[in-house]
Amino acid sequence: MNHRLLLASALLLFASPALAGVQDTVAKLAGSDGVVLAVDAQGEVLVSHNADTEYTPASTLKVMTTLLAADTLGLDARFETDFWVVDDMLVVRGKGDPFLVSEELDLLVKDLAPKLDGKTLAGVAIDDGWFIEGITIPGVTSTTEPYDALNSATAVNFNTINVVVKDGVVTSAEDQTPLTSLAKEVALREGVRGENRINIGKRPADARRYAAELIALKLRGAGAKIGDAVTDSKAPEGAPLHTHQNSRTLGEVCAAMLYYSNNYIANQVFLAVGAHAKGAPASLDKSVEVANAFIAKHPELTGISMVEGSGISYANKATSGAFAAALALFEPHKKLLRVRHDSSHKTGTLKITKSVVGYATTTSHGDVRYVISLNGGGSQRRWDIVQALQREL
Repeated sequence: MNHRLLLASALLLFASPALAGVQDTVAKLAGSDGVVLAVDAQGEVLVSHNADTEYTPASTLKVMTTLLAADTLGLDARFETDFWVVDDMLVVRGKGDPFLVSEELDLLVKDLAPKLDGKTLAGVAIDDGWFIEGITIPGVTSTTEPYDALNSATAVNFNTINVVVKDGVVTSAEDQTPLTSLAKEVALREGVRGENRINIGKRPADARRYAAELIALKLRGAGAKIGDAVTDSKAPEGAPLHTHQNSRTLGEVCAAMLYYSNNYIANQVFLAVGAHAKGAPASLDKSVEVANAFIAKHPELTGISMVEGSGISYANKATSGAFAAALALFEPHKKLLRVRHDSSHKTGTLKITKSVVGYATTTSHGDVRYVISLNGGGSQRRWDIVQALQREL
């Protein structure tokens, strides 16, 4: 904890009756192990409860990932995917686009299919070398839940499938997504019943296959002559036949990532930050190095430690003072955040913690930044604290 915050916390002992009242309210709601800090626009401490205690930020860490993206890439940037024709194969080089979803593929093939006119191709080859193979994200487990999806350079539909299985028959649950061979295999292998969205597993080869199969199906639907062959390849030197830029800006990607608290998107963005700053292939080590350099450039952020970009790992750590400083840097981008209880905010949820960070407007102290981290039973109490800050400050 920095000396300024320590002194400010001590001065709360001699605060005005109004501040003393809200301090008492917050202490009761937060409990003995909760962490709460509220500061005004100038950074002056208004409420402090266990503010020097290190805590696990959970998905509030996505605020930091967005800051890194804005600083390194710029929020007007767009993810790209490159295409070549080599012999009788369409070679695809993904660059980590987290939103290469079915609707985006429709836009992609609309531009790519005419460039394949007159060609008869055997299939699709994937160059996944923009990321190191088999990236393991701390905190991601082997479940089939979408939030445990594999991160890869070339990925479609977040490396998940959305299917319906009835009487052993597999169909797509989405009109915009034709059923691929791999999707059918995964659904039957995992024993899906009814409608369910699951990830395709942890094999990088399956991610490449899924992308190749879906791209080929979409191209055939647009009239291109392309077969079912799937293979790995290395993209050739020279300019690609076609480069697709995602219709979403990075700012829009981050807004969706923050709104839905999507861990897969967060780590695709985090890995892209490292690849941009340190060169491909992307790796977790490169991205952590960039995060550490950003924190070193902003000493007020000292106390934040990132081991990945989504907050899913319990090894991520923060102090309330450092995160309040991150919110000060983030303020120009706060329109990207979800609004609840009249507060622009980001929540975080793990078994051990329920947290929320954000901005609140108060009567006597104007706009304030707050950081709240409670134990696993604090899902509603965190909002009770936000409303207490709005009501009593």
